[in-house]
Amino acid sequence: MYHVVLIIYKKKGVFDLNIIKPRHKNQEVMALRALDARVPTGHPMKEKVQTDLKIKLAEVSGEREVDYPLGFLDKKQYLILHNLRLPDNNGHFQMDTVLLSQNFILIVEVKNWLGTVIFGENDQVTRIYEGKEKGYHHPVPQARTQAFRLYQWLRKQGVPNIPIEILAVISFPSTIIKPSSPHVHIPNEVIHNSNLLFRIQELEKKYDKKVISKRQQDEVAHLLKNSDHPPSNNILDKYHLHPNDLLKGVFCPECRSLPMIRCKRKWYCTQCHHYSIDAHRFTLLDYQLLIGCWITNRAARAFLNISSPYIMKRILQQECISHIGKGKGMRYKLGYNIME
Repeated sequence: MYHVVLIIYKKKGVFDLNIIKPRHKNQEVMALRALDARVPTGHPMKEKVQTDLKIKLAEVSGEREVDYPLGFLDKKQYLILHNLRLPDNNGHFQMDTVLLSQNFILIVEVKNWLGTVIFGENDQVTRIYEGKEKGYHHPVPQARTQAFRLYQWLRKQGVPNIPIEILAVISFPSTIIKPSSPHVHIPNEVIHNSNLLFRIQELEKKYDKKVISKRQQDEVAHLLKNSDHPPSNNILDKYHLHPNDLLKGVFCPECRSLPMIRCKRKWYCTQCHHYSIDAHRFTLLDYQLLIGCWITNRAARAFLNISSPYIMKRILQQECISHIGKGKGMRYKLGYNIME
């Protein structure tokens, strides 16, 4: 099944003021959905793409569960950064969510585990889900390593010493957490999402003195945001794919058949006989997600299965936000933004 998307243009003031860096996961999901739709059935990478899409959807669902209790925090007290990836001497380290107050920093490591999670000896963690067992890294040592690297990073930037705490949050309330035996202790830092707000309130009592000013808090938050190094988002390279591997054409928004035919400034589906005046937008969005925001008339014609350069020029002039160059070398910039 293909995907249906909502294309909007963001305006200032959409997000809470205390969210300095949002998650930006919707674009990753949409890119995987577009790739799943355009990788032919039977292609060696098809199953891998579908598996990764399922995992990414679980991540988005789990992170929304975590966002709910965070929404009750005092927006004047906390600045929040999601999916922060910072460089250091050992490469890069990534944190799911960082809460920055004037009193302390909290790193929240989100675990989107379904089923039963068993904590064993020697930091062994096993998940049982749908009859299958799988081992995972223990989230607490992982989060402690992140905290140590963040402490070193902040120190190198000349930031005052701020206490750093960690929590490993199991996002789904249906997940069962238990020890492998009565002798095994589940770390206090491992909690269900339903306890996140109350655990933060306990930290507020523990750290009741401010160690940085409001101005310093803002400066540290924007220093972190501006230092973020997101990984490469070239999705075709990730799956060792070439644009020639992808299915071309405009999908029918009604029955998902491919391709639609351009006829009298409309798109016509030969399968369900549906007409659309703007079905090409979804295809151009796929191009932006999978290949890039810059496109030529020739590349657009190949991707949309349009033979006429004049029809394609008119569509690109309507849909693109800018262009550079002249003649056949003209490149158009696609500017579709996705609601987070």
